[in-house]
Amino acid sequence: MKKDLIITRLETHSKEWHDFRMNGVGGSEIGDICGLSSPKYNRTINHFHNKVGDIPSTIPDNPKMFFGRYWEDGIAKIWQYHDGSEFGFIDNYKNDRIIRTCRNVNGYVVNPAYPWLFGSVDRLINIKGGVNLLTGEALKTEAILECKTLSYNASRVWEDGLPPSYLAQIHVYMIIFETDYAELAVLRDGNDFFVQSFQRDEELCKTIINISKGWWYNRVLPAKELYAKMQEASKQGNIFEAERIEGEMQRYEPDPDGSAAYSDFMNERFLKTSERMEGTIELFDICKKDKVLKGVENIVNAERDKIKNTILKELVNSGSEGVDFGSLGYVSWNERKGSRNRTMLNQIKEKPSEDVLKEEFGKIDLNCY
Repeated sequence: MKKDLIITRLETHSKEWHDFRMNGVGGSEIGDICGLSSPKYNRTINHFHNKVGDIPSTIPDNPKMFFGRYWEDGIAKIWQYHDGSEFGFIDNYKNDRIIRTCRNVNGYVVNPAYPWLFGSVDRLINIKGGVNLLTGEALKTEAILECKTLSYNASRVWEDGLPPSYLAQIHVYMIIFETDYAELAVLRDGNDFFVQSFQRDEELCKTIINISKGWWYNRVLPAKELYAKMQEASKQGNIFEAERIEGEMQRYEPDPDGSAAYSDFMNERFLKTSERMEGTIELFDICKKDKVLKGVENIVNAERDKIKNTILKELVNSGSEGVDFGSLGYVSWNERKGSRNRTMLNQIKEKPSEDVLKEEFGKIDLNCY
């Protein structure tokens, strides 16, 4: 590990822990800020106001967090027996044959070159005996190891591959520790263990650095200064000045997105002063586009249901649980635990690029009725 890295050790969920997290962008937050998280769960607006300080930054501990930390040690231990094969860890464990080792950092790490970023990495893969499973080469620097537990429901977001927010989190840690390799060890549904390997993507690193730096220095820090001034104005009883500053501060808020978190945040702030406001042409056009998109969504959902039923019919006729396309991937029909319902898992490797998807979306005339 580089000698100039700054390590801060804090008790999880203590006041000092919360205060520390207000002064930078963490690895678990980067997916939201870079727009890589699922729209349903994106919390960029919450992160912004947490960092500014005008809403509490307290994150209460809960069973999910507790068991995530509890099982982290067990996952890291099993990982040491992983030799790159799917089930090799079982024989290696039985024979007490440790393949590689890792170590705990126990603290938040900041790289002075990127002072607005911080990371709490689960483990570092030791150089001695360490190997890059993608290239087969010995490690030249310590590498990142993240350990995660997934319930069945949480694992459903992996149907199309690794969630981009996890990929972004791992790359933040590679940026901070200045390493080019990482692994993700996952225990899914309590009995499905697997490991994914990652080579550093320089373009993704540049994107993360540029977006997070701009978000921190061009949005959060100016808003923090204004918030301090607003508090001072309120203490002095200058209500009009405080309201003026608050309006100025809101100009730095992240732009509206499609997340439920954004909607929830705005609903909490909403104070009704009249039944209705007068509409504008601009708002009317936006509402009209929403109608069009809702119609497109219904058509897309109906078409996807037709595709799923077609595949299901073929599986029923052949008495199979999935379709194997060899090196191109596979599609399976898994039964949901504790339920008779099944869900399709599409793991074919050929999928359209983001540019192609944007091009197809651009063909939709959002101005039609």
